[in-house]
Amino acid sequence: MSATMPNGAVSTGELNVEWSYSGKAMRAQMLLFVLISLLLVGGGLYATVAGRLSTYYLSAWFGIVLCLILLWGYYYGLYFYRVYTIRYKLSATHLYADRGLFTQVRDTTELIHVDDVQLRQTLFDRVVNGGVGTLIIFAAADKTDTKMVLSGIDKPQEIFEHLNAARTSLRARRAILAGGG
Repeated sequence: MSATMPNGAVSTGELNVEWSYSGKAMRAQMLLFVLISLLLVGGGLYATVAGRLSTYYLSAWFGIVLCLILLWGYYYGLYFYRVYTIRYKLSATHLYADRGLFTQVRDTTELIHVDDVQLRQTLFDRVVNGGVGTLIIFAAADKTDTKMVLSGIDKPQEIFEHLNAARTSLRARRAILAGGG
């Protein structure tokens, strides 16, 4: 038994859902960088046409081009880092969040200890970023961190429902075992 999930995530067997950070989550940042780029180029063109760069013409344009290269290099570096290194996994008993390129970090939370799950979608997330969202998992019994934030999730309502269903199913099984044993 297998089912397809958002971001190419796959669900097999009892419960094993994997997904990754969605590149759509960075659309608003890309639009901001496009606006900054247009302002830089527009300002350079205005200064050139107005004759304000007569003696520093090449230096000014070199600075503008360098700013654009650094700006877009930062954006694409961050984009590829997030899309290719942030992974999430939901099993029948645990939730995992993996991230990192050189130093890999895995956060884990037992579903039995999850007290609440919050789905957060800003206006930009819903309209500009194509419906991505952030899940915030609250687990008071977790010793390292009581809050786990899963950001950049495509189709977050589906993941939210899977997480909630797995949490309630696990609690129901534990209640039955505790009552019957």
